[in-house]
Amino acid sequence: MTSVDNDNDLWMTALGEMETKVPKPIFETWLKFPKTRGKFFSETVFIIEAQDAFISEYLETRMYSVISETLQKLIKKEVEIKFNVFGVAFTLDENSNVKVIKKIENLGVQINDQYTFDNFVLGPSNELVHAASLSVSENPGKSFNPLMIYSEVGLGKTHLLHAIANKLHEQNFNFYYLTCEDFTNEYIKSIRTNSTEKFRNKYRSIDALLLDDIQFLMGKEQTQEGFFHTFNALHLNKKQIVITSDRPISGLKLLEDRITSRLSGGLVVDIQFPDLETRLDILKQKALIKNVVVDDEIIGFIANRVYHNIREMEGALNKVLAITELTGIKPDIQAAEELLGAPDELEVFSDPDEIIAQVSKYFQVDIEDLRGKSREQKYTTPRQIAMFILREDSKINLNSIGKLFGGRDHSTVLHAIRRVQTDAATNPNLRRDLLSLRSSIINRG
Repeated sequence: MTSVDNDNDLWMTALGEMETKVPKPIFETWLKFPKTRGKFFSETVFIIEAQDAFISEYLETRMYSVISETLQKLIKKEVEIKFNVFGVAFTLDENSNVKVIKKIENLGVQINDQYTFDNFVLGPSNELVHAASLSVSENPGKSFNPLMIYSEVGLGKTHLLHAIANKLHEQNFNFYYLTCEDFTNEYIKSIRTNSTEKFRNKYRSIDALLLDDIQFLMGKEQTQEGFFHTFNALHLNKKQIVITSDRPISGLKLLEDRITSRLSGGLVVDIQFPDLETRLDILKQKALIKNVVVDDEIIGFIANRVYHNIREMEGALNKVLAITELTGIKPDIQAAEELLGAPDELEVFSDPDEIIAQVSKYFQVDIEDLRGKSREQKYTTPRQIAMFILREDSKINLNSIGKLFGGRDHSTVLHAIRRVQTDAATNPNLRRDLLSLRSSIINRG
């Protein structure tokens, strides 16, 4: 094991290599020593410290592949790259692997202290889930237990889970926050090392368990058994359980019924894609955090673009903010259009009624039948495709889509969308239909 904090030769060599690979402004702004430094190197992990959280986030999201390839070339093997901020403590397990990067007592994984309830932007799409999350963080085990939060990727589940963790930490509650993958690995290891009793005692002596991405337990029967008994022990002792998922309970088909039944017994809430007003507020909040003044015209321009999730939208803002960070020049609408594409080059939010009309015409079915209750395949397949395109190209939320089809609930709509996504991966005819339909809709727009 080598401490790179004492001998920084490896990282400095890596920086020398990367200086020739990336544009000079990017290197000077994000990589150049002493803005970054090598902190720790083991057989499996290399930790890089950054001057602040903004640089750390940028390196992880934008520069990971370049850094990984450079280090792999130098040390002749693949290692996991972790990013940290100067002065933030971390611990290692018995195998010299990173266990905690940002150390908050009794946590299993890194917690971002920038994800709080105060800077979570509220809107109609997330008011209920925000209120429920705040409630369980202030009174764990006493209000909504378990609390299950689900949404598509990039809509705020992680922010809320970290906010709950930070709130619990402020109040000195003992808790664990980890992913289902980490939970699975730890449980399997306890079985292999005959330490299941230690595993049970660890998880049953806490005030709250925050578990991310429960869908990864699907199909893992052995781990589901461990989770079921852990869940029961905590619940019976009125300890808080918070679960996140990328799908509703009805979509967790490969989880045991006894687990989904217990999840259904608590509060299940979802987060939907934010409306325009909320998107504007999110962008303003993001700019405020970075201490950069952005014209309302630019904020509106970015908010009106088409995104699959909030992260993509924030990424667009970061591109514009980079102008100021790299050049010191305040961005204007012309610069934003050059970076992100002029309005006539962008997709537009398609009219929902026009989408339904185009699908009806393409499949030669009446609009009333498309919106209706019939379960005949000649109607169900076009209906599912219409729901998918509505979500992709009009960006209305799941409940609104359901109302367009006879008042169906959001779970039914989400199931239809996921069905199309899954089938399109293996069905070339479906991909052809989707391409043809979406092209005709965009061209008419």
